[in-house]
Amino acid sequence: MVRQVLSIRAAVIDHLRQYCMKQLPNEACGILAGQNQEITRFFPIPNLDQSPHSFQFEPRTYLNTIREIRERGLDWIGIVHSHPNTEPVPSARDLANWHYPEKSYWILSLKGEQSRLSAYYIEKEKVVPVMYQIIADR
Repeated sequence: MVRQVLSIRAAVIDHLRQYCMKQLPNEACGILAGQNQEITRFFPIPNLDQSPHSFQFEPRTYLNTIREIRERGLDWIGIVHSHPNTEPVPSARDLANWHYPEKSYWILSLKGEQSRLSAYYIEKEKVVPVMYQIIADR
């Protein structure tokens, strides 16, 4: 499958980072949406697990978010979650629980003094890193 180059707005990264910091010590999670492979929105979803090692979307918010994305005419481009204490690399649990090979999979690591954002495509537990472009806000 040929993957298009992804881009993400700087404001989305800022929103994501702020939300993830507020959820510490637990993982934070949400959906990334936009158009034409450009991510323009982060939709936070509460982590049902309330854990620093795993995440699970709260079902009602998840369904409402999918509905809102459709109503706004956006594309669901990927999901994102944070790793409070580890690198931005999918864990064995992340791989086992991933069921959307057509979506991008983003991890924001909060380990250390500077956060780091990485993106992947995952299919049948095969991980392919994704290069992405950050779009400066106008």
